[in-house]
Amino acid sequence: MERIQIIIEKETQYGVYRDALYFLEDQMPLDEEIERMKQERVDNWIAVVTAPFLEDVLPPVEEASQDGE
Repeated sequence: MERIQIIIEKETQYGVYRDALYFLEDQMPLDEEIERMKQERVDNWIAVVTAPFLEDVLPPVEEASQDGE
């Protein structure tokens, strides 16, 4: 059974997103579902690219003093 590759390439304000979806020939989803999957991949990538660094959102960790108090 042949695999079908669908290339995703979308220009965003954060740069070009490139990826691919793979399906078996007899398991191809409908075009609307493929477009939804493509957009979901782009949205997830943008969420990762724009996520704040942990040190920017977590409160500072207080270290215990050396004398045990």
